[in-house]
Amino acid sequence: MVRVRTGLKNIKNGQLHRHYQKCKDYIAAKDDSKARDYCDMGIAHLAYLKEDGANGTDIIEGSTINLWLERFWQQLENNNLML
Repeated sequence: MVRVRTGLKNIKNGQLHRHYQKCKDYIAAKDDSKARDYCDMGIAHLAYLKEDGANGTDIIEGSTINLWLERFWQQLENNNLML
């Protein structure tokens, strides 16, 4: 069963979208440190939601938590931002 977190489903310019876009912007600008920081902020935000009782299949800002995590981790891995 997929749950939709109340008040977060239809946000298209929410915090996760902003973190993800900033990450991509800083990658394009070759600022790896800031790109990594924004990926980490997105992952931390999702971790907070999961600690608060959310499942990986819950929909946040139009996508599941698991998909958001995959997006942020792929940016870290594909752009050699891992420490």
